[in-house]
Amino acid sequence: MRTFGRTIPTTLAVMLAVLGTVLLGVVSMVTAAFTLAATALIVPGTGTPNANIVAGYKENADSYYIAPFNPLCTQANSCNLQGINYPAQFWPIPLPGWGGLSGAKWNVSTGEGIENLNTALMAALPTATTANPVIIFGYSQGGNIVSRYKSTLNGLTTTQKAALSFVMIGNTNRPNGGLFERLAFLGTVPILDATFGLPAPTNTGIKTTDIAFEYDGVADFPLYPINLLSDLNAIAGFWYTHGTYLAPNANSDVGEIPDLEYTPGELNAALTDPKNQTVYGDTTYITIPTKTLPIVRPFLEFGGFTHTSFIIKPIVDLVSPVLRVLIDTGYDRSLSPGVPAPFRLIPLINPITLTVDLINAAGEGVKAAVSDITGGKVQLPIAATTPAPAPTTVAALSGSTSPKAVSATSTGDTKLAPVTAPKLSTTPDPKDTDTKVTDTKVTDTKTPDTKVTDTKVTDTKTPDTKVTDPKSADTTDPKQDPKPGTDPTTKQGPAKDGQTGADDKATDKATDKATDKAGDKTTDKAKKPKKDKTPKAPKTVKPAAEKPDKPTKAAA
Repeated sequence: MRTFGRTIPTTLAVMLAVLGTVLLGVVSMVTAAFTLAATALIVPGTGTPNANIVAGYKENADSYYIAPFNPLCTQANSCNLQGINYPAQFWPIPLPGWGGLSGAKWNVSTGEGIENLNTALMAALPTATTANPVIIFGYSQGGNIVSRYKSTLNGLTTTQKAALSFVMIGNTNRPNGGLFERLAFLGTVPILDATFGLPAPTNTGIKTTDIAFEYDGVADFPLYPINLLSDLNAIAGFWYTHGTYLAPNANSDVGEIPDLEYTPGELNAALTDPKNQTVYGDTTYITIPTKTLPIVRPFLEFGGFTHTSFIIKPIVDLVSPVLRVLIDTGYDRSLSPGVPAPFRLIPLINPITLTVDLINAAGEGVKAAVSDITGGKVQLPIAATTPAPAPTTVAALSGSTSPKAVSATSTGDTKLAPVTAPKLSTTPDPKDTDTKVTDTKVTDTKTPDTKVTDTKVTDTKTPDTKVTDPKSADTTDPKQDPKPGTDPTTKQGPAKDGQTGADDKATDKATDKATDKAGDKTTDKAKKPKKDKTPKAPKTVKPAAEKPDKPTKAAA
């Protein structure tokens, strides 16, 4: 019994030991599974010595720039994001976080960063495969570190190289555009302890992606510094664009996004657009177009502060296309970003191409400014094309002919045209069987008196004041002048021109005075016909007495 009692505890102990071993194996397998996930070694830029404590920094680096080109390293599949700590300072520049006069010098800061990066890679490289790769990411000064470190990896095996990849943003050592390569002629400056040149290599056989915003003063500086407009624009690009690659994060301004205008979706579309990509050696270079020129951003900010954007923005949009053309003359976009290109002196510009580009840019600026002013509805100034309204015409009815159009052109007596339309024309038509009645008073006098009308003369008994030329009537087709001054009882027609104005001017003046006096006496009578002016009024006029040689015609 004692032996059996001792055996039970021993058996239980053995069983527990075996169970523990199995559990340890399972835990080891799970841990190994997590360990085999992709790893991203993130080297931050100047002013961020420890990316691990800045909320959103590593996450944005992965989602914005790493994952689109390395799909195995996403936060969804638990990619291990590891920040590489180093001083991240640049003596003696007094910008926030850069160290100022008490900060580390450039070569000291970057040298320490290279050492720490190498330590982290050597720890991750033994387990790195194409299924769980290691991605090395560098931003700004971190890009300088990654570029220089990449040149030391030529000795890796092909398998090891296949498990590695590089991603750099805002790289100071971009071969064509990086500020440190533009200043390569300086070499190492002792007082700064900064080494210029050392462009990122493109012949290591390790997959690399180099990303820069257009006009970023650190990664896309002009090739021709003689173009001062380009230089100023690049300096503004450093201030407004270079620090926004990983925004928003705990260190960025409130509401800040990449290049101040790119949403994550728009940024991804620009990164994956083949038009923005250039391949050189083992590196794919991506230049993201800048929506707004950095050099005009101060003016837009001023408009925002002073609430004058409604004035500033149209002006900025008007000049921006032309400015962009002039600024681009400081670059040589035909040269690949992978070709090392220090500063050059004089650009080769085709004057014809430049002129055409400036003209086209000016047109774009006008359209943009008009769009701002009109609220998005572009309406270019054009000549009026609306035709003038056709003159009103009145048909003179005739029993033997079809209606004819009578001109309504103003002759000084046009106020009564709608009522006495048949009497408006002052030009006799020899082919027309209807008589064109002309107010002779208006014709003879230099100043037309619209108050003395046909209806006014109808009530006055001064037939001498309204006379047509009987000679013209006799020489044309037979016509009857239904003048209101004709006396049907005496069968006397209106007086001839020879009796009123053809002989002498004195008779005309006497006639005018008589007419004026008669018109004054019959003012009340003249007003009544004005109120009764309807198309029916002419019907009351009786036809004139027939003459042997003229047929009678009813008034229209």
